[in-house]
Amino acid sequence: MIQAITEQEIDFIEDFYDPIAYAECMFSDFDNLSTMNEKFGHIRNGQVSMLSYEYTITDNPELTKKQNFHLKEGAGSIYNLGARKYGKTLITLLIDMLTSVPLLAGWETIFSSFDHVHVRKVLETFIAAIENHPFLRTFKPKVKRSPAYFILFKNGFLIQSVNQNVASKNPGGQFFGHHTKKHWMEEASKETDKVEEKRVDAISELGCIERFSGMTDFTKYSPAGKIFYNAKKRNWIANFPQYISPMWDEKTKKDSVKKYGGEDSIGYRIFIKGEIVEDGISVFDMERVRRNYDEDRDVKHIELTKERFKFFRDILLVERPKNAEVMYMAADIGESAPSEIILISKVNEIYKYLYNITLYNLTDKEQFQIFKYIAELIKVNFIGLDTTEGTGRAIFRSLEDHYTRDHLVWCAFNEKIPIDFERDDRDNIIYKDGKPVHREEFVAEWSMQHLKNDLLYMEKMYLPMDYKLDVQLNSVISMQSGNRTVYACKSDEDHLLSAFRVFSIMHWYNEFNLIKPIIKKNFGKTGV
Repeated sequence: MIQAITEQEIDFIEDFYDPIAYAECMFSDFDNLSTMNEKFGHIRNGQVSMLSYEYTITDNPELTKKQNFHLKEGAGSIYNLGARKYGKTLITLLIDMLTSVPLLAGWETIFSSFDHVHVRKVLETFIAAIENHPFLRTFKPKVKRSPAYFILFKNGFLIQSVNQNVASKNPGGQFFGHHTKKHWMEEASKETDKVEEKRVDAISELGCIERFSGMTDFTKYSPAGKIFYNAKKRNWIANFPQYISPMWDEKTKKDSVKKYGGEDSIGYRIFIKGEIVEDGISVFDMERVRRNYDEDRDVKHIELTKERFKFFRDILLVERPKNAEVMYMAADIGESAPSEIILISKVNEIYKYLYNITLYNLTDKEQFQIFKYIAELIKVNFIGLDTTEGTGRAIFRSLEDHYTRDHLVWCAFNEKIPIDFERDDRDNIIYKDGKPVHREEFVAEWSMQHLKNDLLYMEKMYLPMDYKLDVQLNSVISMQSGNRTVYACKSDEDHLLSAFRVFSIMHWYNEFNLIKPIIKKNFGKTGV
């Protein structure tokens, strides 16, 4: 029997179009988006502006279809570029995607990010919600995960995924064929110019509501930077610090200051304050860097924690390639952070990145055992350590008790390194007290310059895909400090990059140095 809809039911349905009411009524627990009960969720004051309000706008019959859609673009678009941990992904992306399911019938939409890991992380959370939420599952979602995510609901609402593949030979290629009305993007700061070129052609003829979320670790002339500094888009820019979150307290601040090395550090300014660091320019031309990549292979990652240290011989399954002419082991030694080890072989003047080994919470004595074991297992020729801090120096001196200094490379980023000889106006070497005068550079700067200009740009590296390395290389900026050009990494971590900088110094010292591999034998302590 058909009955007239009641006023109470009308009020309830109208709540669907209010994004705050929808979010708080539909989701009792924002940490578990499948939950719906008598308890209301809570949108914080700082998150109200992050919601999408295009649902509140009805079509004006006096306007064209495109003009009406333009109003929805204005009410729904946002470029949420700020610090960490205040709900960017949850509110800007997930909550709004779940709001769109019942309200945007027949719309084609896309979700994108710079790699598959980040696409999967958000969309699997979305899928768990739509398949288990008592209301949303009534829309009978059909989910396909391969070759890309394809999520279709019975009302015709469609979300498809786009893996931007920023490090591939065809970045942004998956945008081809899309004509989307709405686009959610995670980690928008990682978008490249080539991806942007293809993204802008993947919108519907009416336009596109853009909801982009990301950090402020971008440069001024990157796609995210051009959005942020576009005066015409300023009404759609959201930029918040982490401390708008009610979870922020003095302990969190103290821990963050320690983690990033002070409130004035680049890391603290970006990831806590949400600042845009304008005093630096991007260092690496990533198009040239990526010519060294092998996209069909992934680097071999191994992780070792303190709990599994006693099993390290079973975990560290590494081997020396039969065609390796020289083997390098380079490491960034973490004081309060993980230590990153890389193993690189030299074959026909090409340096091949073979393994990345990450050590968590190991003492210097335990790390020494790891270095000694690997060195003798694969017969490395050179071991290079970051000796800027005390832990690295302690491990280095333990290694000196077992191997000659010819095998070891000391790399302290706060020291200087000789890179050439001083010369007079006639290009003759200058001597002082009978000895040639060296021209020196700081290790911190020279390691980056040599890695960039002499190894990566000369295409002397063979790099299987390692997104962690790609992100860190793409986050390096240079700044002027007096007469020095100094480098900083705007990524949350830079330890793997630092290991490659150690390798850069090892290469500089030993490119033509024919040192026999380490064998399982104790040497007396010597110096040079």
